[in-house]
Amino acid sequence: MRRLRLSLGCIQPLVLSVCVFSSSLTAAAVWPAEQAYAAVPKMDKIRVALFIDTGKYSVNTSFATLSSAKGLEFKLAGAQGAGKTAFALADKAAAAVSLDGYRISLWEGVDAAQAKAIADKLTAVNEDPVIFQQAGTVMLFQVQLGPYASKEAAAAAMAKVSAMPAVSGLLKGSSPAVHGPLHLNAGVYATEAEAAQQAAAIRAAGLEAEVAYMDAAAGAPAYAVLAASASDATELATAKQQLAAVLPGAAQQPVGTTASYVLKRAQLDASGGSNSAIPHFMVGGSSAKLTVSSGEAAEPVTVKERSERAYRGVLEVTQSNGKLAVINEVPFEQYVASVISSELNKDWPLEALKAQAVAARTYALKQGLKYQIAHVSDSTVDQAYYGAGAEFPAALSAVQATAGEVLADKNGLISPLFYSNAGGKTAESTEVWGNKVDYLKSVPSPDDGAQKGKAVWYRIVLPNGNSGYIHSSYARDTGQKNAAGFPYYESTGTGVAVRPAPYVDNAANPAGFKVDIGDRFIVFGQEIESNAYSWIRGPFDGDKLKEKVNAVLAKPIAGALNQLEISKRGESGRVTEMKANGQVMKPANPDALRTVFNGLPSTRFEIEETGRYTILGADGTLRTQSSSSSPVTVAAGSEKPAPAPSELYIMNGDSKAWVADNESRFVFRGTGFGHGLGMSQWGARGYAELGYDYKKILQTYYVGVSIIKE
Repeated sequence: MRRLRLSLGCIQPLVLSVCVFSSSLTAAAVWPAEQAYAAVPKMDKIRVALFIDTGKYSVNTSFATLSSAKGLEFKLAGAQGAGKTAFALADKAAAAVSLDGYRISLWEGVDAAQAKAIADKLTAVNEDPVIFQQAGTVMLFQVQLGPYASKEAAAAAMAKVSAMPAVSGLLKGSSPAVHGPLHLNAGVYATEAEAAQQAAAIRAAGLEAEVAYMDAAAGAPAYAVLAASASDATELATAKQQLAAVLPGAAQQPVGTTASYVLKRAQLDASGGSNSAIPHFMVGGSSAKLTVSSGEAAEPVTVKERSERAYRGVLEVTQSNGKLAVINEVPFEQYVASVISSELNKDWPLEALKAQAVAARTYALKQGLKYQIAHVSDSTVDQAYYGAGAEFPAALSAVQATAGEVLADKNGLISPLFYSNAGGKTAESTEVWGNKVDYLKSVPSPDDGAQKGKAVWYRIVLPNGNSGYIHSSYARDTGQKNAAGFPYYESTGTGVAVRPAPYVDNAANPAGFKVDIGDRFIVFGQEIESNAYSWIRGPFDGDKLKEKVNAVLAKPIAGALNQLEISKRGESGRVTEMKANGQVMKPANPDALRTVFNGLPSTRFEIEETGRYTILGADGTLRTQSSSSSPVTVAAGSEKPAPAPSELYIMNGDSKAWVADNESRFVFRGTGFGHGLGMSQWGARGYAELGYDYKKILQTYYVGVSIIKE
């Protein structure tokens, strides 16, 4: 569970036409029935962006690989014969889709193994290579990258990639070149087979040629032979001369830049051991749209590059801002069911699932065409949508039970913000983004179910001074204790990770070190494994935090970051203002503090400074010790003080110990996961378990709103 939901600066009401809600539609309403309110929009199908680039939101891929158990059908949308299937694949076959554009051909040859080796190296440096194969007098393989927005962009990429040490050695003897989307139409045919025969004849003469499905200039869509892949007019003119020389009778009409077509190429399937090929369909034309669906309407289509998720409905392949866009058009209520299944768990109470259904339906309707050619994305920037594979029956039941129900106030649909966990209390609207929203108020939230059943982690220290957290299932009590009364444990496994904080995340919380069977250590504390309700993050070095902290300070810190102080909290206990070395930090909004401190789950937190602690003297005086002053220790039986080690293990009067550093490090302890505005998903579960129905849950989290029928 995780929800870093909308990062909006404010929430604007959707402008809609006006009507009057009848009392029959507002059984749960709190407004007078005679008052006029904004109409609720309806939607039969929703368009969800899987890949798109709008400038503000970008999830990109060079190509997408599609498959379906019942085959695939490809149609050119908007063409004069749009209802006709342009290309079809058999059951379980796969195909790639991309845009026809400027590409770089890094290597060309007859050795498939070398092509694969180059592609593997390119993949290792985060490039997206494609190996095209072209049958002629011999089988040629081309390792290509792209498409790019222009010839110049492709040329720059070619120079950069060719110079990469990991790749350059494999490219010796090759002649990298830029290919473009300029083609010659060398003939139009009624069938794909006839076009393929002509394309083969041109390739046999040593020239490029592929079959395409397009809007023919003379009328109905047809299969055409597109020759050449020129990057400018000069190259196209040269290709025209070459084609005329080998096939004097062939038609040679340049394909207009506004023409819509789907070019079919063969791509080497580099994932398998054999040299098999799959079709690769390249969409050409600024307004071209290729629709892809299964051979059977109910069968979903899998998108390999989107975590191999399968999607119902139709996939549309087009371009947005010059980049590949893949849009899933799916029945609206089916989408809502998948959102519930993606956001929540099949074992959750039905009333919690119903509450999510109404919130998800309202959110999607509120967006309009947020992404120009799509209403929403499939990510948690909007709401999670993982397609058909995520669906479970209870989610479908929740959708059916709440069919058409949405949340609204007098301005129309609300923005029903939701997230994973409120940490015990939701946020008041000004605590998060600084703006006032009447229906987003701070209310109690029973969220602690997220930590039930979580494992215990021990906080340990080894004889060499290394410390951290170990999962309790890998540690055994030896029955012995040290002089301070803390127990000795030993590892029960080999290569067991000891982490800075009590949770597993190899990227954000990697192992600081590992222990093996029999390694002994002292346990001086324990914590519940960090979860959506309660968590620990850090310790973070002050020097590493300083760059982010300085970005939100009027006067950057020149020396060390020694102190972080919570100077203001909101009604829910969330941090609304902080100081660094005494200076007020000024991020864009209070919730942005999470980003400043390395992506904290919420702003409902406390801070521990490991380099600062308070000493109570024998005379009752208090003294604060900080990392800027070096403590000393006196060993038993010695009168000579010695510099303390970099880490001190300090025990208070309650026999609780903690680590104090000579350097500034900061540990954050908090509750909640997400911005805290609106409905807590774990809280909805908690209320459902207390006997609340979905309407009461929703009207607890969205104060003063009504549940109406769209």
